[in-house]
Amino acid sequence: MLMLRILLTLLLGSAGGWLFANVLHSPLPWLLGSLLATVAATMLGVQKLWIPGWFRQAGLIVIGISLGLRMTPDIWQTMTDHIGLMLIATLLTVLISLLNAWIFYKMGKVDRVTAIFSNIPGGLSEMVTIGQSVGGNQQVISIFHSLRAVTIVLCTPFFISWLFDGHASSAAALSTGSNVLEWLPTILLVTASLIGALVAARCSIPAPYLLGPLLIAAIVSLNTPWTGENPALAGELVKAAQVWIGVSIGLGFRKEDIRKQKRFFLLGSMHALLLFCMVAAMAGGLAFFANMEVATSILATAPGGIAEMSLTAMSIGADPLLVTAFQLFRVLFVLTLFSFGGRSWGKRHRAEAAATLDRTA
Repeated sequence: MLMLRILLTLLLGSAGGWLFANVLHSPLPWLLGSLLATVAATMLGVQKLWIPGWFRQAGLIVIGISLGLRMTPDIWQTMTDHIGLMLIATLLTVLISLLNAWIFYKMGKVDRVTAIFSNIPGGLSEMVTIGQSVGGNQQVISIFHSLRAVTIVLCTPFFISWLFDGHASSAAALSTGSNVLEWLPTILLVTASLIGALVAARCSIPAPYLLGPLLIAAIVSLNTPWTGENPALAGELVKAAQVWIGVSIGLGFRKEDIRKQKRFFLLGSMHALLLFCMVAAMAGGLAFFANMEVATSILATAPGGIAEMSLTAMSIGADPLLVTAFQLFRVLFVLTLFSFGGRSWGKRHRAEAAATLDRTA
């Protein structure tokens, strides 16, 4: 029975990806198509959809390998040259998020702890964990971060595609001349990357199933000759990884949760769109003053998931490694700041948070 549920879910996600790729010609079709197909089926009352959590982890490993194989000394230097810009972008994003938190605090009639941790764009699981530990409403925080991630994952590819009239200037360069790895190097690299992911998870590194394989693949690509020039994983494997990730995100939305928390879903959607617009405007300014490509700047600063924004960069021809570096810097900065300062501040407001939690339970 479980196997049938898994098969049904993957077939639905694959059908959505195929539709978006071959009929709608959407940007990032396999991820967006599978995500929207899963959400639509869930909202229509389909209750048989389910896949184990390790499917998303496997998808992240594949995407991490794809990113790591693109690492070159020149790209590494470019990333280190942008440290100052990463700090500026992160601080501006935090300030924008604090403004949104204040708006939510006033409009949503929630406590300050929940408002802050619902709006600060760190990793979803990390912000929920920290916010709950200092008395925030776990369900509200989870709703806001889930909506933020999905909204930005959906909006960003279409926005960039519209911005450039559906053309990605260097998209062809990402695939032309790529040396697709044979099955034996692929198996060896996936095995090594899995070990890297497990080690990263054990060390509590953010997004371990993406960043661990990325590091392993980068080391292999930079220091060994057997991957050849312009190495890449098989296209079908990358498409499958996108479907796994898209379906996993889509399954996070349950019809009964939306029915129970309509007000917070509405506020969360408004917050996500407002945050996207404000950060996109900031990205345009950074691109102008720092002489970055606009598409790369938007993806680097958009507070979506690291994997999703990096994958979008690969899809539309932006710089995926620079995007990954910006996204990782933001997550590490936010987690460090709010793991220490946020916990101390939150404990002083625990009583207020507890009273709001009782009202919204």
